[in-house]
Amino acid sequence: MSGEKEKSTVTSAPPSPSPSSVAPSVEFSKGINGLQKVILRESRGSSAEVSLCLSVSLSLRFRSASFHSPFPINPIHSELISFLYLDNCGPNYAIFKPPKAIRGGIPICFPQFASHGTLDQHGFARNRFWAVDEDPPPFPTNTLNKAFVDLILKPSEEDTKIWPHSFEYRLRIALGPGGDLMLTSRIRNTNSDGKPFSFTFAYHTYFSVSDISEVRVEGLETLDYLDNLQNKERFTEQGDALTFESEVDKIYLSTPTKIAIIDHEKKRTFVLRKDGLPDAVVWNPWDKKAKAMADFGDDEYKHMLCVEAAAVEKAVTLKPGEEWKGRLELSAVPSSYCSGQLDPQRVLQGS
Repeated sequence: MSGEKEKSTVTSAPPSPSPSSVAPSVEFSKGINGLQKVILRESRGSSAEVSLCLSVSLSLRFRSASFHSPFPINPIHSELISFLYLDNCGPNYAIFKPPKAIRGGIPICFPQFASHGTLDQHGFARNRFWAVDEDPPPFPTNTLNKAFVDLILKPSEEDTKIWPHSFEYRLRIALGPGGDLMLTSRIRNTNSDGKPFSFTFAYHTYFSVSDISEVRVEGLETLDYLDNLQNKERFTEQGDALTFESEVDKIYLSTPTKIAIIDHEKKRTFVLRKDGLPDAVVWNPWDKKAKAMADFGDDEYKHMLCVEAAAVEKAVTLKPGEEWKGRLELSAVPSSYCSGQLDPQRVLQGS
């Protein structure tokens, strides 16, 4: 990313036991339009950028030579590779200007996913400035050898006018060795009037792919889904895996904790692991809708795919004092061919 940079290291995770490694680091910097961001760097060379406005992981670059994988590593994959999609080329580039949401990375959809409620599309969390949480409560996740940052969002006066509830949303973003990215959300009802509230949620993850026609998704076959292109009617997925030949906008229900996104051309498999998020959204706008989107290049649909860990079908309800947690982990491994097809089964069946 371009933009004036004013860096200052603010914290570091504990160093790796290996004496030759460099300790993971967390830095503040300024990016496009002066928006403040956090740069996470892990010891093997991978990095992630997190915008404090809009709370979206703008980019994740991993060094595939550090993968722990049963598959052979292609030497050409020893370079840093973009993990997440961000539309930043051509005249229709991603807009970095609040309150416009950024097209790419991992926008946070809260307290509403899409149009499943009375708020604007995807709620307001993705359009707000988040603060660094200087004194977070203990997180159960292990952060040894990880670069991480804790963020917090509380409702503004504007928010309570459209969604009259008090909450604390804490988000930990951690980058581990090899470029695995972990996001842990903790949302607490802090209403003083004794009233519960309900919300829907999604990590709106944009994956960067070589060509959408060469991508398949495994782990969602035979499951029921709601088709947003057909008035949210319920259907059952057919076939061995999801492939893409036209626009898709589906909410898969009661999904497994692990989903694989296989990029045939780059011989790369993204692995999505989730906890507390029973649904999974799959979206690509295809050509006609891409051309109608002001912040999206006409042909950019070919190079992105959204596969989102979500809680949509059944809203999460919290009583005052109750807390919900939803966790997402993203990683990537090289894939290999088996009888002419990429074989992700060792990924899906592994730990």
